[in-house]
Amino acid sequence: MRMTKSVMAGLALAALLVALAGALALTRLNSRGDLVIGAKNFTESRVLMEIMAQLLESDAKLTVDRRELGSTTLCYEGLATGTLSLYPEYSGTLLTDIFKQPPLSNPEEAIKKVKERLKAEGKLRALKPFGLNDTYVLAMKSEKAKELGVAKISDLKHHPELKAGFTSEFNQRQDGFPGLARHYGLEMKDAPVDLAPGHMYAAVDGGQVDIISAFSTDARIRKFNLQTLEDDRQFFPVYQALPLIRKDVAAEFPRVVEVLSSLAGEIDDETMMKLNHRVDVEGVPVKEVARQFIEQFKKENAAEPK
Repeated sequence: MRMTKSVMAGLALAALLVALAGALALTRLNSRGDLVIGAKNFTESRVLMEIMAQLLESDAKLTVDRRELGSTTLCYEGLATGTLSLYPEYSGTLLTDIFKQPPLSNPEEAIKKVKERLKAEGKLRALKPFGLNDTYVLAMKSEKAKELGVAKISDLKHHPELKAGFTSEFNQRQDGFPGLARHYGLEMKDAPVDLAPGHMYAAVDGGQVDIISAFSTDARIRKFNLQTLEDDRQFFPVYQALPLIRKDVAAEFPRVVEVLSSLAGEIDDETMMKLNHRVDVEGVPVKEVARQFIEQFKKENAAEPK
């Protein structure tokens, strides 16, 4: 059917109004507060975002908008284009996913490489890490590990009879079991079985397997009373969480850097695991978990001798 000029004009006007509405929405997003802090779509990222937001609101007296963008790519692009002011990121993710560099297991070297790349690109800045390293770990039931005297991954060389169950991805990746076995010289009597991520914890809890792969701050480690084994030969890449911020935002609001630097080293693996546990297992809202953490954080810092 051929459109009349009036219909075409009407459609053109409608399209223009939609475009203007989108532009206005984006403007409102960027202008509602002093800062827009982003997060990825998982608990840990949301908690870190909320801790930063509440601390900046209380200590830097800034208005802060929160925005969950989902993936690493969307968050990083949001920062690069100015949709976001800052968000929590990981050193290992920046190196491998963003900069396409080999993973590193040395924390200082990883941070150094990240800062070098960011400096070369010129727009973004990595602040001091929070303290946690959300990387792969091997985990066992605490009672079993204590009974066998297994505290480190290298201890597994003396217990080839132990059964392992990993995700299929961990069983195949070179930064997973194949590389780990070579690095530590592990020879297990039975090849590790493939388990769905949601089944691994039930399997180790029920005794079907003795060892599973996990992430170091996963709330289920605490829930199922597991012990993580020390990566004593530093195989797994480091994924140190840190605030990633636009340089122009840091220059405009210098208090942001000062306030967020007070969190450096204050949120270690155990602390982050507890925060994740409160949200994922106990069902406490993220805002409340962040508020209580900040309250305790300030109390402890106020009590420290100056």
